[in-house]
Amino acid sequence: MKEFQDKMLRYIRNHQLIVPNDTVLVGCSGGVDSMVLLHFLKSQQEALKITVLAVHVNHMLRGEESLEDRLFTEEVCRHWKIPCFSRDIPIPLILKESSNSNKQQVCRTERYAYFKEIMQSTQATKVATAHHADDQVETVLMGALRGTLQLGAFGIPVKRPFEEGQLIRPQMAVTKDEIMQYARFHHIKHREDPSNAQQVYTRNRMRQVVLPLLKKESSDVSEKFVELAEDMQLDQNFLQALAKEKLQALVRYEDKGIMLSAKEFRMEAPALQKRMVLLLLNYLYNEKQVIVTKQLVEQVQKLMRSSAGTVFLHLPKNCMMVRQYDAVRFTDQPLENEQAGTCVPLTEEWSEAVHGFSYKVMPLQQAGREGDVKFWYFSASGKAHLMLRTRKPGDRIQLAGMEKPKKVSRLMIDEKVPVSTRESWPVIATETDEILLIPGIRPSAFINRVQQDGDNWVLVERNDKIAKSGL
Repeated sequence: MKEFQDKMLRYIRNHQLIVPNDTVLVGCSGGVDSMVLLHFLKSQQEALKITVLAVHVNHMLRGEESLEDRLFTEEVCRHWKIPCFSRDIPIPLILKESSNSNKQQVCRTERYAYFKEIMQSTQATKVATAHHADDQVETVLMGALRGTLQLGAFGIPVKRPFEEGQLIRPQMAVTKDEIMQYARFHHIKHREDPSNAQQVYTRNRMRQVVLPLLKKESSDVSEKFVELAEDMQLDQNFLQALAKEKLQALVRYEDKGIMLSAKEFRMEAPALQKRMVLLLLNYLYNEKQVIVTKQLVEQVQKLMRSSAGTVFLHLPKNCMMVRQYDAVRFTDQPLENEQAGTCVPLTEEWSEAVHGFSYKVMPLQQAGREGDVKFWYFSASGKAHLMLRTRKPGDRIQLAGMEKPKKVSRLMIDEKVPVSTRESWPVIATETDEILLIPGIRPSAFINRVQQDGDNWVLVERNDKIAKSGL
């Protein structure tokens, strides 16, 4: 096991993860990864001149099995003479009472909150978790599949600030196979969560199916991914710091929200723009738990590409982005009469309901039947850029069978749309303001309920009023 020891110590030294006089709090689940990490750091305690402690959280998700994990961890720590701190946290009850239904996120939030509490009470300087090199491969691949690699850190960072100290991952130096060999050599007992074997989870499929195939192609693939992630993280950190510096020079904080110039924003490099949007949203939500999707970032960037007219974008948690010519505002305050005008880019995700209807747009080959919805077929060269917006003065629609486009205002009179709702009635238009559909009134000649030759895109319409009533 000298090779395992040498790799771990070299990695710890090269990345400055542990220094003399550190108190290291090891997160222990009772699984083989964390028990090996705890055993290794305990065995190197005198050589590294550190103090080792253990911390365990029982998430109470598997009843007696979860309790047995806690009792097992506490017993092993007593045998190894390692102080152990543990707590039962009722995750099922927290999920039931919380608006956040993401079980893994809630578990992580509660677990790390307890780690911070113990870190403070013991004056620990480091918290060590048992992520290893194979975990890095899985995380990078999952990020690539979900399209989230560009929205934050590339993979798992080997260390990051945590409370008054750092969260570190020393076992990123070794693979799962090496950890298992160490456990067998030292006869380290451990427990395993049965859910780790269930292929219903994406990470488990990566671990059981994809990773073995990659290792057949290259036995050191995990080490290569660790190196790749570290290089990318250095680049990400540099770009993030630069984006923050640039953004601070652009934004103004006012009573009505965060203000900046769209023109000045566009002058920055595209790689910085994306990161600046993420920072803007973080400032706006101020640590509220909001999922920022790639599509949302792209929508914000898209509306920044012009300084013409006034556009609105509804953001999560009742926030709003407003661009009035060149002036851009991000706000969580009511917009009073300004909300009379709305402009929302349509994506493959459902839009917010406007006059009881929601929409999404997608390539024809990706469309599948789903529930009580209408499909509108149309053709577009390249990517279809559609906007759900309120009508503008002078809007016209080309109706089937008519030689010339008809004024939307005239059509609304003919269709007996109440005067009180005409101004806010939605239309769906292209980027060049060609009207495709006036929801609930008329389609244009360029969109059909029946697929025509050459149609390659689908606009999907959902009547939210009917859906909510259960009809």
